[in-house]
Amino acid sequence: MTAAVQEVAGTPDMKVSVRQVFGIDSDLEVPAYSQADEHVPDVDPEGILPWALQNNVALCFDEYDAGRPDVMFVIQRVLEASGRLTLLDQSKVIKPHPSFRLFATANTVGLGDTSGLYHGTQQINQGQMDRWSIVTTLNYLPHDNEVEIVLAKAKHYRNEQGRDIVNKMVRVADLTRNAFMNGDISTVMSPRTVITWAENSEIFNDIGFAFRLTFLNKCDELERPIVAEFYQRCFGVELPESSVNVALS
Repeated sequence: MTAAVQEVAGTPDMKVSVRQVFGIDSDLEVPAYSQADEHVPDVDPEGILPWALQNNVALCFDEYDAGRPDVMFVIQRVLEASGRLTLLDQSKVIKPHPSFRLFATANTVGLGDTSGLYHGTQQINQGQMDRWSIVTTLNYLPHDNEVEIVLAKAKHYRNEQGRDIVNKMVRVADLTRNAFMNGDISTVMSPRTVITWAENSEIFNDIGFAFRLTFLNKCDELERPIVAEFYQRCFGVELPESSVNVALS
């Protein structure tokens, strides 16, 4: 009497040669699956970094100071003078293309976050920072340039009166940035915030109300009178959060 062999679901149903699959010089065969299920990712023979490294490509790592430590140490090898990258899974050493360039952006310049504004970032290993040959700071745009960018997004302000309003919006943003650098407030208006303010002003047809919803409500409650004063300086209108109204109440 012969016993039927019952296959258990989820177990390998075939064998493959390690020489053919992994490039290992051995006659060994290992269990494998003939069909992949939905949890198995597609085969990626290189990945973005190995591919870019071998081509005439400028690769930019955004939010670099939010990277995982284990990934950062892999990148550190690319930053070496020779820039060679070892793929351990393929037993292969990749030489960089002569025109390959690597860039990165970071809000904290690798120093980590102590203010809480960029939660989730971390300090970058000093040994890795030393391997970046050029480090530069990108400050806010000149006032007139930022006005043009906001007008390009908020098309309803593309007239003489609208330009004057956007000018005042950007001036409020300038005041918050100066106050932030002086340590007077802990929240700052970015160009993105100004654009959102301009767009919300059209939605609510109220510049002051849109300002409160877009930025003022994000500020610390103790700092709102200061920010409301910036609005009053530029627009000549008192907001409910202004120090005058707070004192009267």
